[in-house]
Amino acid sequence: MANRMRFAPNRVVLFSIAAALGLFVLFHSFEPRKRAWSCKTLSSCLGGNHPPTYKHWDGVPLDLAVGKNEKTLSDGTVLYHQHIVNTNPDILFLVLTRDGHSWSRDFRSTRRTVYDFIDMLVSTDLDLTRVSLGLMTSSREEFEATKKAVMPLPFARVALFYREGDGGGAASRIPYEDRHKAEYQRLRRGAIASARNYLMARSLQDESHVIWVDADIVEFSPGVIQKMIGHAETRDDVGIVTAICVQTITPNYDKNAWTVNRQVPLLMGPVGDGDLDTAADKLVETRTYLDELIKGTSDDDLLPVDSVGGTILYIKASIVRQGINFPTSLVVGTTWSHEGWVGIESEGICYMTSHLDGGGGCFVLGGSHFVRHADWS
Repeated sequence: MANRMRFAPNRVVLFSIAAALGLFVLFHSFEPRKRAWSCKTLSSCLGGNHPPTYKHWDGVPLDLAVGKNEKTLSDGTVLYHQHIVNTNPDILFLVLTRDGHSWSRDFRSTRRTVYDFIDMLVSTDLDLTRVSLGLMTSSREEFEATKKAVMPLPFARVALFYREGDGGGAASRIPYEDRHKAEYQRLRRGAIASARNYLMARSLQDESHVIWVDADIVEFSPGVIQKMIGHAETRDDVGIVTAICVQTITPNYDKNAWTVNRQVPLLMGPVGDGDLDTAADKLVETRTYLDELIKGTSDDDLLPVDSVGGTILYIKASIVRQGINFPTSLVVGTTWSHEGWVGIESEGICYMTSHLDGGGGCFVLGGSHFVRHADWS
């Protein structure tokens, strides 16, 4: 009994330390501008992983006039619109989510939320009074959470869309865990293209620059967004720009971005009906991916590509207004009797822009620019 009594104070001390640590983490994690608490490293577990600080409050008037409204559109989509009066944004960020799981998470980390995505936009150091945000989700819960997440920051304009069941169609019935299986890719990517086109058409107003970011991107390299915009503003031939997407153990995550091997005759001319599968296989065998393409390049280099992924994608708004969007079918090699053999969604947009009179070139940033994909989708 005496030994138990001597041990009791130690338990009290341990409990007190644990409670104090819990409170420390709590108040370092749930700040007025909320974010999800991540416990990936010792520092972050102890509350050391602070969200980035928004640095442009000096230019924001204290008496901002903010307009807000919510309505149901003719197709049943719910739109929440918020804007700061007398702002003229020139950058539009676009993102699609299915639900809260779309934000993914890193290894040994708690699941991300929309607050992590907002923090990532803040980390770009852009003046948010220049920025519009368009987001579409098929989760009412995520729709409501996003409304709360954007309110503390001075986004010039926010357009949030809620479409139940991904807007309908067969693709909405693909099990989430099966979405990357080969047999679902044609259907799935066609549906993604349709959703991208819907969000872009509904969201774009007078902005000059459109930037797509996948929901499971967790990090931008410093200045990557500014570099994309800078190239587009100084070069008339630039219509689309991407950057390599890495993962913790994968040097090139996004395999939808590549260049065609123009030394392969089958890929450069008309492909006969009997050779469609052969051409697709030969493309996979001979194309060059971004990690090989940007080797030895500098941060100022811009290299042409034939296809891009959607993990990070800059599009000059002027080419959208000319009719460029994401193909919902395999567009390369399409005839009256059948669709083509490659070029659906982001893999077909550069093919579409290549036929513009000017300003539709597709490129990748060279050097150290990158975005990082979550470890677990």
